[in-house]
Amino acid sequence: MPVNVTATYARIHLGELFTAARKEPVFIERDGQPLAVLLSREQFDHLNALEKPPDWRTLVAQSREFVREDLAGRLLALPEEVITELREDRNEQSDHLY
Repeated sequence: MPVNVTATYARIHLGELFTAARKEPVFIERDGQPLAVLLSREQFDHLNALEKPPDWRTLVAQSREFVREDLAGRLLALPEEVITELREDRNEQSDHLY
């Protein structure tokens, strides 16, 4: 179970918290707000080894490639056409409700 301490307590008992952090994370708060987390080196290395999500540039490039492959030369509908179609669908659905 994680340990929660105040910043003042952490400053005074840092040595003890190092020992506690070997077993579980130590959450440090100031004025009731999260401030920091003390982790063992092993826990820190484990977190850094986790796969990080790609940045937005990579996601945009992947999306462009997906669209290029998926469309395979087909043309996209104009935004106005899509909006008109969505409005018509919405109106049809609302007509069936009443």
